[in-house]
Amino acid sequence: MPPHAGGRWLRDMSSLGHCEVDWKGGNWAMAPAAVVRLPLADGLAVLTGARRPRLMRALADAEVWIEEAHRAAPEGELPLPRTLYLPFDSEAELIDELRAVGLPYAGCGADRISRALIPVVPKAQAAPPSRGNRLERLRAFFPRLWEVARTTDANPPDGLYREQVNGRWAHLLRRSGTWLSCGLDAGLFSELARQGRVAIRWRADPTRTASGTGTVFVDWGASLPALHSRALVLCSGLPPRFGATAETVIFDNVPRSIALRVCASLGQKFSID
Repeated sequence: MPPHAGGRWLRDMSSLGHCEVDWKGGNWAMAPAAVVRLPLADGLAVLTGARRPRLMRALADAEVWIEEAHRAAPEGELPLPRTLYLPFDSEAELIDELRAVGLPYAGCGADRISRALIPVVPKAQAAPPSRGNRLERLRAFFPRLWEVARTTDANPPDGLYREQVNGRWAHLLRRSGTWLSCGLDAGLFSELARQGRVAIRWRADPTRTASGTGTVFVDWGASLPALHSRALVLCSGLPPRFGATAETVIFDNVPRSIALRVCASLGQKFSID
């Protein structure tokens, strides 16, 4: 199994809405079951959260129509559960069916999450790196490369740094003489914004131009924060694809409006591919 496969599996499970992860605390838990409507998907909803046997029996007994889909995991990665779609003609009828089995209806999760996104701008000041710790500065995004930095520098340049503290990496931003604490994802996009670099692109679906949906491409080195990834994944209900040639992570059926909100909150200029 490749290194960190378990972490990547949890990341994808979280993006699919099946679990909630506390990365700092090292804890995770399955999310309560709910049904989420996909945006501009011609009457498709998807089941998220825990699939307890009692719930699945209730759905079968109520003859709720379910269609399965599956996107194979890359070689060596842990497999993800199949996507369970619930087609519907009327949203009101779907809500009535779900109420009969005690299953919550959460509306369009992708739209709701994207509207709640706030700008990813680290603001919490941090202490300077300790002289006894290893310090590295981000040298390149794609592929992601770090170079050793000196903790003795009186005025290190602006950028994204990582400090090894008790065997774990803590990430820091250097801005105009001040150190700021940040997560890796927030730090990466803050640094991309500072350099004016574009790592996210949207391409309209050629067969569905009128619907306003498209495909989002994210460069491999720019890992998305959890909520941003979930907003994009819940547009299709499937985990993202991976484009080896262009080295991108690919999200399908993303409306232009949702892609715009994701880019805006990450400080990314909206780019049409």
